[in-house]
Amino acid sequence: MTEETINTLEWLIVEINRWLCPIILIFGCLGNILNIIIFTRQTFIKQSCSLYFLCISLNNLAMLLIGLTTRIVDNGFQINYVINNSTIYCKIRNYLVYTLFSISSWLLVLASLDRLFATNQSTLQRQWFCSYRMAFKLIFLTIGICIGVHIHMLIFYDYFLTSNSYGKLVLTCTTNSLTYGMFYAFFILIFYSLLPPILMSINGLLTIKNFRKSRRQINSLTVCTLSRIMKTRRDTNQLIKALSLQILILIIFTIPHSSYWLYFVFTSSDYYIKTNLRKEYEKFMLHIVRILLYINYGSSFYIQMIISKLFRQEFMKFFDKTIRKIRRN
Repeated sequence: MTEETINTLEWLIVEINRWLCPIILIFGCLGNILNIIIFTRQTFIKQSCSLYFLCISLNNLAMLLIGLTTRIVDNGFQINYVINNSTIYCKIRNYLVYTLFSISSWLLVLASLDRLFATNQSTLQRQWFCSYRMAFKLIFLTIGICIGVHIHMLIFYDYFLTSNSYGKLVLTCTTNSLTYGMFYAFFILIFYSLLPPILMSINGLLTIKNFRKSRRQINSLTVCTLSRIMKTRRDTNQLIKALSLQILILIIFTIPHSSYWLYFVFTSSDYYIKTNLRKEYEKFMLHIVRILLYINYGSSFYIQMIISKLFRQEFMKFFDKTIRKIRRN
């Protein structure tokens, strides 16, 4: 019975990576490409927040092409090409995937901070923070920090012989240090799974507070000024709604990931006494929580289409223009 359950879970891992992951890859890449096109249009490119969304889309596209494509090949079709057992491949792939994961999350934090300052009553603070110059500085700083703080993965990750669920020794890209394993679990939990959602939530609550303050001041404005401010607020409000939904989805899809690493930390000392079936269940859950992360980073375009009227309008303009070009040719 135990071996049959293990076989079933192994089969499910292969099938999920073979059939579900390509669907996530196709829709995720398509969505991020369309995001890049829309956010570079004149309507959006003027806004500093759009620059964050643009960089997030570029980063997500790279993440899907590097992380999910290799997952499909490795775990879905189990193609054992030479590079698959390469130390360089092991180190670089894991380093890039988790670095790209964190870059998207922290850029989303910056986007939420940008929207917070965009609703600030101080014109000076709005102009200072919600500017292209500041956005470029913060984006490059964030990317640099994320690249730097993941360097330890290049040192400790390698191919090691580990016992699989059938009790056989197989080469696995992992770490053989229990101490580093615990550090890595806490690092992923704090730097990736907990801090970004917490900071985004705080920024979101403060943004709502700013909106409420601004409503009290609207009655004293002239009609012309009021019209201009209301248009700006509508555009900002749509971006904030889309951003808020992205934050909510990020939290929902990272909770399982956080929970897994919490479980890993508290059960790491029991590794050598775990049954093969328990190890297989843990392996299966790790595949599921990682796939959920890819779903999260492939969903941005579809969230924008659902929430933002302005985004839908720009997409329809692009779509109509593309159709006319095709018909002319």
